[in-house]
Amino acid sequence: MYVVVVGMGEVGRHVIAVLARDGHDVVAIDQSGEAITRVEDEQDVATLSGFGASPAVLKEAGCAKADLVVAVTDQDEVNLIAALAARQLGARRTIARVQSGQYNEPGQGILYGMLGIDVVMNPRVLLAQEIAKIARSRGALEVLGVAGNRVELVQVELPAVSKMLHKTLANLSLPAETLVAAVVRDGELFVPGGADVLLPGDRAYLIGRTGQMEAVAQSFTGAKAATRLCIVGGGVVGHTLARQLAGSDVEIMLLEKERARAEQLAAELDGVTVICGDGTDLRLLEEEQVGLYDLFASVTADDEVNLMAGLLAKRAGVGQAICLVQRPEYMDIYRQLGIDVVLSPRLVASENILRYVRQTEVQSLTLLEQGQGEVLEMVASAGSRIVGTPISRLHMPRGVLLATIISGEKVTVPSGSDSVHAGDTVILLCLASARQAVERLFRSRDL
Repeated sequence: MYVVVVGMGEVGRHVIAVLARDGHDVVAIDQSGEAITRVEDEQDVATLSGFGASPAVLKEAGCAKADLVVAVTDQDEVNLIAALAARQLGARRTIARVQSGQYNEPGQGILYGMLGIDVVMNPRVLLAQEIAKIARSRGALEVLGVAGNRVELVQVELPAVSKMLHKTLANLSLPAETLVAAVVRDGELFVPGGADVLLPGDRAYLIGRTGQMEAVAQSFTGAKAATRLCIVGGGVVGHTLARQLAGSDVEIMLLEKERARAEQLAAELDGVTVICGDGTDLRLLEEEQVGLYDLFASVTADDEVNLMAGLLAKRAGVGQAICLVQRPEYMDIYRQLGIDVVLSPRLVASENILRYVRQTEVQSLTLLEQGQGEVLEMVASAGSRIVGTPISRLHMPRGVLLATIISGEKVTVPSGSDSVHAGDTVILLCLASARQAVERLFRSRDL
């Protein structure tokens, strides 16, 4: 593919690094000469210094022949104009990132076809949706919907006491249509076999039919769904999160430092207690008895505030702490310091863009553990290698799990005797190194 990326911030650099590694032709655009020099030092891609929303610059970048133009500068308007201009120049597809809440309907993190732009995504709204799912779950660290949300992938951490520990996976008493799809141990993700066992501190990815995964998560963690949530930060993430859960069984308190913003939120959010205060003020946290809350989400735009507020909340005794961090490379450090869930708007943006880029036979792609693993949603076509052969005889590549088969409205976690039929949607989890082997299974036998 020929891809033009406008904006060489954290997201833009990550996207072009992955695209270049995958063998795509990439042009990187940024106004900053320093940013362009950094890209030239790090990646073997074409670069262009200039204003990314300028039709002349986009024309020079070759947008007329581009398969995809991605606009991810720090200015929403520049991204929207760049995507529109690229489309008018002849680009086949365009993606624009926005970060304010002005361009999205409430609760919508991705808009298709807005103003003629193929995809407009707001990673902050997507993060709010993710946290709302965690709040409704029972001890989950992450909840991902695939196959049109008919299947869920839930990440849990195994506590020191769990009935799922020290048993082979083949002997675990799991609900029907549920699998342990992957395990993360000491920072390394692997696809387990039936003889593997779970250990305290392992993070397990569980996959199964939507609607039953909350109970499955509880069987691993022993936790209950959150009934009290404290949010620090009334920006796009905090506002969207409070709105998502307002009116539910969750009691919500929102701390916002800026008085004018706090008053605005109090007027807009029925059923939410809004307090004008600093989330890093230990005395305030103690006065509001934050330690009695099940879930604490620090979602300001300031990483230092988020980390400090999260650590103070954990010290006060909060059940589960969630923090936003702008730089994905710091996520492991936050976890080591004791933060339960660490989310990055930039990583969410990058992953959604790459998921869209990589659509070939792949209908959807979700990255796990910063790319160590991938969840693939693929459609089996007539004549492909995977069709008609019992799964036990497919000789699946090492590091690959065929998790679910979707035929019409039927969702099946298959056994060895089951087989895939033409037209079925197949959900697989695989190590990144095994992806090409998986794609070969979905190619015609004649190729």
